[in-house]
Amino acid sequence: MSHRIPRRGLAALTVLSVSTLGLVVPAGAQEEENGSARFHISNITDFHGHFAANKSDPGAAMLKCAVDKEAGDLPSSFVASGDLVGGSPYASALLEDEPAIETLNQMGLEVSAVGNHEFDKGYADLKDRIEPAADWDYLGANAEGTELASYKIVDLDGVKVAYVGTVTDDMPNLVSPGGIEGIEFTDPVAATNKVADELTESGEADVVVGLFHEGVTDPAAFSENVDVVFAGHTHQPVEPNLDRPEGVPLVMQAGSYSQYLNSVDFSYDRESDTLTVDSAELLDAAAINACGNPDPAIEATVKGAEEAAEEEGAKVVAEIDAPLTRGVNAGGDPGSNRGVESTANNFLADAARWAISNKTSVTADIGVMNAGGVRDDLDAGEVTYAEAFAVQPFGNEITYTRLTGEQFKKALEQQWKDGGERPVLSLGVSDNVSYVYDVEAPAGERIKSVTVDGEPLDPGREYVVAGSTFLLEGGDSFSALAEGSELAATGLMDIEAFVSYLRDNEDAAPRAGQSNVSVHLPEKAAAGEEITVELSSLIYSVDDPAKKVTVRVGDTEVEADIDPDLGEPGHGEAGKASVTLTLPEDATAETELTVTTDAGTEVSAPLGSLTEIDGSGDDKPGEPGSGDDGSSGSSGSSESGKIVGGVLGGLLGLGALVTALLAFLLPGVPGALPGALDRLSEQFPQAAPFIDQLKNAL
Repeated sequence: MSHRIPRRGLAALTVLSVSTLGLVVPAGAQEEENGSARFHISNITDFHGHFAANKSDPGAAMLKCAVDKEAGDLPSSFVASGDLVGGSPYASALLEDEPAIETLNQMGLEVSAVGNHEFDKGYADLKDRIEPAADWDYLGANAEGTELASYKIVDLDGVKVAYVGTVTDDMPNLVSPGGIEGIEFTDPVAATNKVADELTESGEADVVVGLFHEGVTDPAAFSENVDVVFAGHTHQPVEPNLDRPEGVPLVMQAGSYSQYLNSVDFSYDRESDTLTVDSAELLDAAAINACGNPDPAIEATVKGAEEAAEEEGAKVVAEIDAPLTRGVNAGGDPGSNRGVESTANNFLADAARWAISNKTSVTADIGVMNAGGVRDDLDAGEVTYAEAFAVQPFGNEITYTRLTGEQFKKALEQQWKDGGERPVLSLGVSDNVSYVYDVEAPAGERIKSVTVDGEPLDPGREYVVAGSTFLLEGGDSFSALAEGSELAATGLMDIEAFVSYLRDNEDAAPRAGQSNVSVHLPEKAAAGEEITVELSSLIYSVDDPAKKVTVRVGDTEVEADIDPDLGEPGHGEAGKASVTLTLPEDATAETELTVTTDAGTEVSAPLGSLTEIDGSGDDKPGEPGSGDDGSSGSSGSSESGKIVGGVLGGLLGLGALVTALLAFLLPGVPGALPGALDRLSEQFPQAAPFIDQLKNAL
């Protein structure tokens, strides 16, 4: 049985011959004469409740016009590839996607694959709420443990067309595990092939169409009994593979929302059991809008839904005890400074981390948010849905990526946009992240120390970082965030994650202190030396109560007043202080410098990350030659090593590294050292006096 004989050229030749003879043959009569049938299929995917028309979306009313126009007089079927609801914009999400379902009913949707978003609230919600409201059938051939049918057969001009629906098998990472307990999602390609082969061999179907809620990377992976695959899930528009080899199905993908429409005309020869693709086109928003006659009944549904959403938006969804505010410049409007840390930005980063950890099977280590994505403040007290939506109205998906600690640190460095229109774009971080930076350091070297959950950031470890698709795809020039793993299609919209976080965490509050502080020390310092520590980024730019800052190094602790100056417009150094202290006599490069404020800020960094430490800070406890448990020689040998290291360190600029190395090597090679020093003297004549001092010291 062959479905792969291309007949487009033959069809064109037939039409040409008839026209040349000047004969007018009715289409129906011609089809009956040659035993063929003709039919049309329209397909959408990832509608996500985008029933209303706007600048980007044609909307359901115009989409209905295009579906009807494309079908013309042919027997037709309108189908979908999943995610018709869930992850929806304001009006649809607010009304639990009821208007989306109603508009799709009005459009005459016949059948759809089940998508991951149909499981957002669990399989019980799909079975008990969504399916009863939908006039179409949901299919899930690879959703074992559900009552979903694997396929549906429809008659199109006497042709038995079987639709086989499948969903991505990445479901456990996309929805709450509790909602799909007991369900196994198998390989969607294998499931599609299995059903297609069975239907073809039994003669139940003449044509098999896969409604495939997953992207297609290899069309050849499908059985030769699969004629067409309408893909989905990735939101990418995919043009039809018209030049495919024989035995490979036609594959198309209609992007997302109401912005694309797959339109395919088929001919089927009954005698030879051959399917021909007469035309296959991916219509974009401009082509859909060109239809020009939006369906009036659907328009009425949309208008009613928008009015209901306005009323519903006034309902309270949560209550917060403290305001969420954006950064400001001195005397500026709310949100005027995107370079300074803000409570709203950090709070949304926390919400992203919580949403991934609680709405998927993945636990997020870090949450991030871009300051430009925070578009309104929230006052303390009751919060309505409309107010929550206004905070981040972009409709981005909350997802996650996997980054190394080094890549995350690189992303923190990218907050400074040297030479850009905005000099700094603050990266909001979840409450478990803090860091120290030096605003006076060169670009790319400003981040000095980062902690996650109280532990130093491990450059080689992999961290799960949660945030919006915009940001994790490298938006706002945070390209390092795009260096991680492929983003998961979670279907968690930003407003949904935010509102859920507010509802489910009554005690959620904005971070009291700063996540980051700028600390600048002299280029070099020595144990026992008095130094000045310059601090900035000690306060939020709006209503921060911090008045005092404390710097602690070992047993030394000094307090100072905070200057509440907001600093240069567009930058992040609001709140400054200068502290003078004497480093402890036993201070080393590993000694922690900790900064705290009376508002709750606490950050720390090793002294060695902020300055070059001279003197007693050169030895590390427990390392060879230190005289501690790790010592490998006598105290005399160790002392010689320190003398050699001190002189050579000053000469060659290798400091503590040379000291430690020679302290380790000296005990084992006392006889070889004089000769080595002689050779060094010959190679560097200008250093001969220093080398003579070394030889005398030994």
